[in-house]
Amino acid sequence: MALEQLDELFDYKNQLMEDLLTHKDIVALIDDTIELKNAKRLVYRQVFPYEYIPQTVEEGKTFVCCDVDIQKTVNQTFLLPTLYVWVFTHKSKLRLPEGGVRTDKLCSKIAGTINGSREYGLGELDLYSVKRFAPMTDFQGKVMTFTAKDFNRLYNPNRPIPSNRKKG
Repeated sequence: MALEQLDELFDYKNQLMEDLLTHKDIVALIDDTIELKNAKRLVYRQVFPYEYIPQTVEEGKTFVCCDVDIQKTVNQTFLLPTLYVWVFTHKSKLRLPEGGVRTDKLCSKIAGTINGSREYGLGELDLYSVKRFAPMTDFQGKVMTFTAKDFNRLYNPNRPIPSNRKKG
């Protein structure tokens, strides 16, 4: 498989979707009626690989969305991707039966699953911030921000070496 420039824009999202939908506690917090083996049913319904705000929600639901920005390049070698995870739920689902707030617990489980992961970029994925997020009436949540470092350019062995370059 050939690598393309900016593959991290979808690689990170695909990895995050995999990390979310294979974790039983995260799946149960998103929708406690879905079994782990059927978690992929949540994709494009309650778990989105882009920022999504539903137009209308007829019943209380919980949503998780993610996206990736490249905030800047450090130099020709590295770039700094930022992974955003939005977690929000209808007010009727905020309070957990055992106590606590669903969005807080979900953020905790997500951070516990991906913070420090080596599956995103070079080195470890770092939690940068968690902030309040209220996308629409009757919904509350958080936006989590993670930072990483990745390669800026792909090496092309077919590209000729400049003739003035020292060798040896």
